[in-house]
Amino acid sequence: MRSFFSLDNLAIVLATCGAVALLYVVPKNFDFLNPMTQALGDFDMTDMVFTQFRDDSKVTVDTNIVIVNIGDRGRGEIAEMLVRINHAEPAVVGIDAFFRAPKEEDPESDSALSAAMASTKNLVLASKVAFKEEAQEGVVDQWVASAVEADRVFDTLETSHPMFTAQAPMGYANLIIDQEAAFMTVREVSFEEECAGRKEHSFPIRIAQVIAPSKAAAALARHETHEVINFRGGLEKFYALDADQVLDPETDLGLLKGKVVLMGFLGPKIGDQAYSDNFFTPLNRHYAGRSYPDMYGVVIHANVLSMILSGQFINAMPFWASMVLALLVLILNVNLFTFIYKHYENWYDTLAIVTQLGQSLLILYLTIVVFDTYQYKLALTPTLIGVALVGTIHDLYEDSLKKIILTAWAKINRRRASLQSTERTSAPSSEKQ
Repeated sequence: MRSFFSLDNLAIVLATCGAVALLYVVPKNFDFLNPMTQALGDFDMTDMVFTQFRDDSKVTVDTNIVIVNIGDRGRGEIAEMLVRINHAEPAVVGIDAFFRAPKEEDPESDSALSAAMASTKNLVLASKVAFKEEAQEGVVDQWVASAVEADRVFDTLETSHPMFTAQAPMGYANLIIDQEAAFMTVREVSFEEECAGRKEHSFPIRIAQVIAPSKAAAALARHETHEVINFRGGLEKFYALDADQVLDPETDLGLLKGKVVLMGFLGPKIGDQAYSDNFFTPLNRHYAGRSYPDMYGVVIHANVLSMILSGQFINAMPFWASMVLALLVLILNVNLFTFIYKHYENWYDTLAIVTQLGQSLLILYLTIVVFDTYQYKLALTPTLIGVALVGTIHDLYEDSLKKIILTAWAKINRRRASLQSTERTSAPSSEKQ
């Protein structure tokens, strides 16, 4: 036990913690390291579960949600689509699009869309929580609303023009990404945000409140700041209709009866690629060098809504538990490496590498298996970094730092002894005076 809590082991633990802190702080404060920081920040081991380990054939299609592509259609045609959809008697219609200002050159289409929205029995529109910050010159205001930021206070709710929103509840459609690196992967979502002194609910929550209030209440009762999205899949896991199909009088829209209809942008036509409202998700099969996002915003909302209605949430390890576990593993490793260093010095390098590699693979395995089997996200990154660094820090301490510290301490003691000796020899002469 004396060896377990020795000063040497404590010093190595503290040095390793310092090295981990430097790895976190240094890249964020040096611009030339920003690409590396963004690349590492966009990596998550659990992404492999969705693309490599999950049996996609066992994930069924959610037949309760139908996604309708509005493409590049104008407001008049969207109004026609909405009228046809209403005739099919869906349970609720959610529109993931904004109609911010009247079309002065085409007021008839505005009137038609407003009337179609007013006649929709259960309609939910998208909004956006935002914060307003003054530009550096203090003249122009900049509106920033591309992502939900936990460390900012939202003071503005952006909506469509009042002529469209008077009859419908709204939910914010923000997705959680890094505003400075818009390529970042969407993995999480928030259900509730404070905005201008009131609580605002997300777009999927608002829709769930219409058709399944108890499911929406259960989701909000989790009180999670950010929820990990349990992705069902891409567009292939939902029913989907293109704008041409909905506008075609020959198309039977009976499948919409009693369903959730989500209207949003899926490209000019379904299957066409477009960058607008398109994001990277864990379902993207290209981990490195990827050049194209894989999921439109309305499909992400469909996945979130499907998660809420099914109650299949992903629980995550809290931050404090992650740090405590990382510290415990670090302490055990420091003592293990010290034992090997003292009793099996000739084998130290080999045993250290094998131990670190084995633990790293075990951590990766546990993270993936637990996530896939139990829908629980282990936050083991601090533990993994500690395991990766502990061997190097232990060597550095035993071979260099310890000698430097002992040498410095010896010099301090010699200096202190010399001063004390000088004081003792000078004392008699001062008394004679």
